Amino acid sequence: MGLISFKDLHLDEVHDVLGGRGLLDRGPLIAEQAYRGVHGQFAQRFADIRGLSHRKVARLDDTFSLRALTLESVHEADDRSRRYVFRLDDGGVVESVLIPRHARWSLCVSSQAGCALGCRFCATGMLGLKRSLEPWEIVDQVLQVGRHAGVRVDGVVFMGMGEPLQNEGAVFQACRVLSCREGLQVSPRKIQISTAGVVPAIHRYTASNHRMDLVFSLVSAVPEKRALLMPIQKTYGFHELIDAIRAYAASRPKRHVTLEYIAIKDLTLGDDDIDAIREHLVGFPFILDVIPLNPVEGSSLETPGREEVRAWTERLRPLGFPVKVRLSAGQDRLAGCGQLGATLL
Repeated sequence: MGLISFKDLHLDEVHDVLGGRGLLDRGPLIAEQAYRGVHGQFAQRFADIRGLSHRKVARLDDTFSLRALTLESVHEADDRSRRYVFRLDDGGVVESVLIPRHARWSLCVSSQAGCALGCRFCATGMLGLKRSLEPWEIVDQVLQVGRHAGVRVDGVVFMGMGEPLQNEGAVFQACRVLSCREGLQVSPRKIQISTAGVVPAIHRYTASNHRMDLVFSLVSAVPEKRALLMPIQKTYGFHELIDAIRAYAASRPKRHVTLEYIAIKDLTLGDDDIDAIREHLVGFPFILDVIPLNPVEGSSLETPGREEVRAWTERLRPLGFPVKVRLSAGQDRLAGCGQLGATLL
């Protein structure tokens, strides 16, 4: 039997593997010790875990692999955020962004190398899809960043490279590992999964018992503009997406849904955009998260001025829903929303 990737597994699955191979005969603590060592102490080898005997280390080494991504570079921005560049085993590249939130830290992780969706405002989409990541490759981003930065990552957002719901099995397994209380202990309530609108996957998620939050990349409420910016709308229509969002919201009563809206100069900040929001975004509670476009080389889209964004969002206030303007962290190091993968173009 070949080695099993340890970082792919929840603690319960580690128990199952060891039990199935008859390796729990000297007590089940070997699983807990190994799990806490890798996910809590950031141990890179079983031999580095405190309290593990040589015999236990040998058993673990004969059963599991502790494969890791290669950390190639770290780029610290003026706002203290950091862009981490990782090399995959097959030569692909993914990036993660560590973001300070007051006294806490969130990590924006990638779920794919590249992306197949080709959104016009996103550098990752210009790369095309190389491949989806395995659960351990997602988990290892969190482990390596936590170890390198010397911080506890207590929030994870799937807003990096790739469309998470086109890799839903690996993403949900990674979330299960990340939230294990004997490991990294990231609360499911502090995990956000951003989707560009893979409607069948949204419905599957709504019917599940997952506790992470979906965040929806609306970008524009004018169907024609959204279709121009997001080719996925040719597959899943605008109204189909809005219906899926309504169903998701209904499954989580008394909670607001977050809609991500991209502020683009001379495109998404007009009177018709306000009219479309008033017309289409009804029947569910939501927060409109307005993100000014981050510049991407090779794109003809332009970033609006702060005053233009402020004036437009003020006109939304009378409509009665919460509006936030979110300035992306790490823009000066190409770590902002839509900028990941820009150095690979």
